[in-house]
Amino acid sequence: MALLPLRIPSGFAICYNRFHDVDPVERDDSKVLKNWDYFTEDLLQITKMDVSNGEWIVPLQHKYLIKLGWNPDGEKDGAYTVMVTLVGEAGESVIKREFTSKDRFEIRETLENWMKEMSAC
Repeated sequence: MALLPLRIPSGFAICYNRFHDVDPVERDDSKVLKNWDYFTEDLLQITKMDVSNGEWIVPLQHKYLIKLGWNPDGEKDGAYTVMVTLVGEAGESVIKREFTSKDRFEIRETLENWMKEMSAC
């Protein structure tokens, strides 16, 4: 199955990507999707990079992460949740934005818009 194409602006790094261009397939006899392995809690993680001495770097502290997952994990009643978190010096994470939808194309549009807005900062 192909990954869903994303427009990633410069200044972002993909940590992992399992965000596939696939519809959930339901079972009649179970709340778990037939193709549950495409709908897990950890589908995509993107980090915003910084420039230091003319080089792109991933900051070790105060970094923004964009995370995408399907919740509840593998269940047909689930939905995609995408969020932007700010990770502090001590590793604590604060949610800055969050959006939920069953529509992968709506999620993609939200991801791309958020990255575009974050690029301007």
